[in-house]
Order: sequence, then structure tokens, then C-alpha cells
Amino acid sequence: MFTFNISDDLKLACLQVADAEALFALIQQNKDHLGEWLPWVNHCHRIEDVQSFIQSARTAYAEKKDIEAGIVLNDRLIGVFRMTFQHPIGNIGYWIGEDAQGQGIVTKTVKFMTDAFAPEVDGFEIFCPVGHVRSERVAMKAGFQLDPNYQPKPDATFLLKRYIRILNH
Repeated sequence: MFTFNISDDLKLACLQVADAEALFALIQQNKDHLGEWLPWVNHCHRIEDVQSFIQSARTAYAEKKDIEAGIVLNDRLIGVFRMTFQHPIGNIGYWIGEDAQGQGIVTKTVKFMTDAFAPEVDGFEIFCPVGHVRSERVAMKAGFQLDPNYQPKPDATFLLKRYIRILNH
């Protein structure tokens, strides 16, 4: 379907059903690390859950609603990147395994994809749970700024901060 080559060793690749086993293993290995910030992790109990996710991601891409892709470093799946771009402001989400953190991988990915898809939207947003310092750092290093006008929804699982990057076309 698609591949975005970010650098010689880093790419985003369309998730295939054949990736379900590796993705499921990555989620299970990082359950404590990811579960702190991503509630869905604690509901991912079977490989069929991952297969269903991959199928829905492929459908959303085919319908031009969003991109959910595997983050692949040196041919090894290390996380997932998501970008929606069907509204004036695109939304970005991401996660990587704990052993891949601290290398600038997500920041590099966010910068590459926001530059590549800039013509599609007026800007991008990233929601970061309050206290998730690493995620906030990614947003800031990728050129996003804290949205001082954002009012978190009271029923949200986490109190969120909104980072935005408005594009000047």
C-alpha cells in the first residue's frame, strides 16, 4: 500500500495482517510502559484484536480518512504512527516501544509527516496527557506550540494538553 522513507534506517510502512504477530508481541512486551498513557493497551488481549485494528487502519487509509502505519527502524517494527487529515487541523498520535525511546525517532517521524502532508491541512494538533513529558517534548521539538486556549473535556480519561502547529501556506 504505502511506505514513507524517513531516513536510511527509519520508515513508516503500511501495516499488513502479517504484521499482527509482531505488533501484538510489541504491545505485550510494553504493556506497563504503554498502558500508563494508552488505555486501549489493557484491552488488547488477543492477536485477533491486533488483526482487527490492522484491518480498520487499512480501511481508513483506503477511504482517505487517515494513516496508521508501523514505525520501522532497521527493518524492525518498533511502534505505530497515526495521522488524520480529513479536517482543517490534522491530528497526530504515536507510540513506540520503551527500548526505542530517547533516540529522536518519533520527533523525526512527526516532522517528516507534517512536512509531507502540509498541503492537505491548515495545521496539525497533538494531544498529550498532562505529565507525559516525553510526548510533550516530541511536540515541541517538532515545531508545535502549547495551545493556551484549549479547554480539556471533563470526561476525558486524562487531562490533556493540546499542542498545535499552524501552517502558513
